[in-house]
Parts: sequence; C-alpha cells; structure tokens
Amino acid sequence: MSSTDTAGNPTDCRGQLPAVKNGKIIDMVNAWTAATDQPFISFEYFPPKTPEGVVKLHKVIDEMCKQKPLFVDFTWGAGGSSADLTLELSKTSQQKHNVMVNMHLTCTNQSKEVCDAGLAGAKEAGICNIVALRGDPPKGQDKWEVTEGGFACALDLVKYMRTNYGDYFSIQVAGYPEGHPDRITKVSEMSRPLSDREKMRLVDVDGEEFVCTDENYAIELDYLKQKCDAGGDVIITQLFYDFEVFKAWVQDLRDAGITAPIFPGIMPLNACGGFKRMTGFCKTRIPPAMAKRVAELSGDDKKAEFAEYGIDYLTDLCKQLVASKLVPGLHFYALNQSERTFQILKRLGYYAPTD
Repeated sequence: MSSTDTAGNPTDCRGQLPAVKNGKIIDMVNAWTAATDQPFISFEYFPPKTPEGVVKLHKVIDEMCKQKPLFVDFTWGAGGSSADLTLELSKTSQQKHNVMVNMHLTCTNQSKEVCDAGLAGAKEAGICNIVALRGDPPKGQDKWEVTEGGFACALDLVKYMRTNYGDYFSIQVAGYPEGHPDRITKVSEMSRPLSDREKMRLVDVDGEEFVCTDENYAIELDYLKQKCDAGGDVIITQLFYDFEVFKAWVQDLRDAGITAPIFPGIMPLNACGGFKRMTGFCKTRIPPAMAKRVAELSGDDKKAEFAEYGIDYLTDLCKQLVASKLVPGLHFYALNQSERTFQILKRLGYYAPTD
C-alpha cells in the first residue's frame, strides 16, 4: 500500500533509509542489510545509439537518481564505439550524478586485451564494480562463439579479474532462475516424461514448449557456484515473472552452498510486442494466468490496459520478493526510461517526491 503526505502526494513508506558509503557493491549491500530490513532499489541502463540519446539518458538518470538507488548499471556494447560509450557513461555518471556505477563487461567479440583495457579504464576512473558476463551472440548470429584470443566464458573472466586485479573490484555475476537460454531445450526432443520440477520451469514460446532439464539445471547450479567460488560477490538475475520458480531456485542455490546476495532483475512490461520478443529471446517462463491475460491484451486497442496490467503484475511480484526476505533489494531494468519503474515504485510505496 502506497503512503501519501497530507497533500496526497506519494511518500516512501520505507522510512529513513541508511546512508551507505559509496564503494564496492558487496560492501554497500552488507552495510545496508546490517542497518535496515527495508529493500534497496537499483536501476540498469543501456548505451544509446546517438549523441541525442546520450543527452536524454543523462536526464533520465538524473531524475531516477533522486530516488536514491544503491547503484546503477550500464550494459556493455560488444566492441568498438558502443563499448567505449559504456565506459564513458559509467565514468560520467559516477561523477555527474554522484551514484555508484556497476559496469557490465562481456566476452562477446572481444580479445583479452580489449577486456583488460575496459577493466583498466574502469579502475582509472574509480569504478570498482563490474558485472562479469559471457554476453549474448552478436546480432545476426544464433550461436555464441569464442573470439580468438578471448575468454571462453564468464568464469574465465572472473578468474582473470581476481588474478590480475585482486580485490579491487566487487564482481557481480549472472544467475538464471529458469536456466540459461543456451541450456533450455525443446521438450519434443526429450526421451522421457517431464519431472515435477521441470514442469514448474516449463516455457512456452509461440506454442512450442521448452525446458531446462534437471540434468542441465544441475550443471547450471554448479557453474554458478564455480563463478562465486572464483570471486563472484553478488548474483544478479535474468528477468523472470514466476515467483515460485525463483523461490525454488534460491533454495537450490543455498542448498548448494552458494551464499552470495541475490539481486532479482525486474523487467517492466512496456508494450506487448516487445514483451513477447524479449521473453521469447530469453526463453522466459510466463505463468499460465499471466500468459492468458497477456493474450487478451495483445491488440493495438489494448495498449493502455496492457501497460496497467504490467504495472499491477510487477508490483505484486516485487511485494512477493520483498516479503520472502530472500533478496536485499530490487534491481530494475529501466530500459532507459523512468515512467514504468516509477509507477511500480509508487504502487509499492517506495517513491519519494522530488519537488
């Protein structure tokens, strides 16, 4: 339930939040959770394609930083000017907006030397937080391939960072509650019936069923543990919309001895077409009731209803996550705009007036 002041404006119902010293994210989240049981918020952005887009993004960041995020992320463009822009956005934002930056770094289309230049540039700029990722296949390529002279996977990148940079960086790694898309396969190709846990993770993409099998799921858990054991401090998840799947996954992680804090990735629903493309690409599970409602709201004349449904659904998901005490905060994939995220924050009662 959102709180309001005497004038009817929304207020942050979390009350007085701790003033955490800027630094490594693992240290910041530990200080936060030691001081309060209220969730932090954080935001993720991507490098715009035009100079005008960069100017607009800085205005968005300035607006969103008034909500006191614990940190902000910038995704990494694989090679060339886009990668340079990620570093520049990270440097500028940490100085201009006085917010801690968590810079992504991927292995896609990059030699070790290019990755190292990104790390060295980050350190020189005072950036001490990195999300170490393998990355997606380049545009137009279905399968991810190792670049000659590059890292084969995120684990290799984590190991390299710890070997060459010691404890300078807080290293964040990715987690996939439903399994990595590369390990999610067609159910029609399985030679046995689905287990109960596989049924729980079942994904439908345009009428075809996919699942991360129990065998692949176990491999995924082991790989995530290797990343954490090698130096990963924090886990940030892929987008997901099924709380029960997330809850079971967290329990599996803890049972496997993975103790790193888990930040749930919250992807607001903007347009129905974009939602379907994104969840199809990521092979994201859509719970049956949600899938039914999305189908009902897929027409052009239902855009406003779809947007409202998305705000309601994500608000409820966030409430479940916070109530579960499984996560210390909520990490929003803002998609370079504030509107949807702010609407969710207002519904949660986490929005602080800025006027």
